[in-house]
Amino acid sequence: MIQPSCALRTLAVPEILINIFECLLHDAASMRAAICVAKHWFTCGTDVLWRRAPCEALAALPQARRQVYASKITSLAFSGDEESEYHALFRNLELSSLREVSIDAYHPESGGLQLRQYLQPPLESFAFYGGDLDDSLLQRLQTTCWRLKRILIDSPGSTITASSFLEFVSGCKHLEQIDLLHGVHHLLNDDLLVHLAQRPNLVSLGVGKEWTPQLIHHISTIISRPFPSLRTLDVAISSETVPSLVSLIGGVTKLGLDVKDGQGDVISPIATLQGLRRLDLSFGAPKELSRDEILALKNLSRLEDLIIGPTDSDDAGNVTAFNTGFSNKDFDELVSSLRLLRHLNFMIQCDLSYAVVLSLAKHCPLLEECTMPQVLDFEGFRSEAKDGVVLPKLQVLDLGGVRPIGQDEPQTSPEELISLMRSWFPRLQEMYVSSDDDFSEVVASAFTVGEDS
Repeated sequence: MIQPSCALRTLAVPEILINIFECLLHDAASMRAAICVAKHWFTCGTDVLWRRAPCEALAALPQARRQVYASKITSLAFSGDEESEYHALFRNLELSSLREVSIDAYHPESGGLQLRQYLQPPLESFAFYGGDLDDSLLQRLQTTCWRLKRILIDSPGSTITASSFLEFVSGCKHLEQIDLLHGVHHLLNDDLLVHLAQRPNLVSLGVGKEWTPQLIHHISTIISRPFPSLRTLDVAISSETVPSLVSLIGGVTKLGLDVKDGQGDVISPIATLQGLRRLDLSFGAPKELSRDEILALKNLSRLEDLIIGPTDSDDAGNVTAFNTGFSNKDFDELVSSLRLLRHLNFMIQCDLSYAVVLSLAKHCPLLEECTMPQVLDFEGFRSEAKDGVVLPKLQVLDLGGVRPIGQDEPQTSPEELISLMRSWFPRLQEMYVSSDDDFSEVVASAFTVGEDS
């Protein structure tokens, strides 16, 4: 009898086959051909294909075949009222491999649709984006899905009470990530937040309700080591509370603060968190930042993502540094300490010029995305950058606008500027401008057309 070769035996190992099929996920023709090689290959291939299949794909199958593929699905997402109708079709399915489920627009009639088919022991992530949750469903989620690590709940309706929600969260012993940002203010009392501060394994927390000075003081008074494992925090807060909060979250590496007022210096206390890799700092009221406040960000030398500006993008003029004289030289001093930056969203209105791009090129070679509100004149930039590469990794550039190069006629055409930009930023894929002047709009449009051609 001819023995199978080592290669054939190797290709019969499920773990190896699955890795091969994962490499073919974005090559439909090769995937189809490989799945047809043998029954074993078909099984492994469909295991990979159906892991994150859209719910409409499952609904499109004949009822008799649905269960075959339902058992392979590890992640399922429903969006909007139309897709919520699939719950009835899936009511009797056993989703035995489901790890993640995302529900949107869930409004069951009395005695009608349920979500219980998705609440199986393997479930680790439950996201709810609006509808009507009730205590019985939360209780089933808590008792059945004992591996649950992540919950995101937005706008769950008024049926759930703060006390029952606290009981639910307390009973989910393995939660590591909790996001409660929108439409959940009635559930976010101080008892819940104090409980969250004591959880030993909570790694990521997002809370939409503003944390008060009294709450922060209470937590610091009764808990010797609050948030011991917390690494990511997104929270709304007043400026006076920032220093107290910072003292509680020394291990955080990703911080999002929505400061509701424009009072006081909030950056200096934040700058003591020297382990930060991501900072998203927004202001919900007009704010004039001083030069020293902005330069305090130099202490955060590990930052990879820096986002600073107004809470509402429509209020782009609300965060400024005009009166304090923040300059090109100051910007250069700032980014000289932020050499790991990959994403910069610097929405502070101040007097900056093309020189900021040269500063980024000199100090931030890893930069991939840059957003700034200034309208830039690239005349001086061209004379210094010539036609060499400036930011080799930049992929997205979002500016207030651009001006033609050259003060005298003839000025550069949009196409000529785009050509120069391609040499300066060879990996640039997207460009946006907020200005409505013709030249800026044509530059952005010409760039998009050029990339698509």
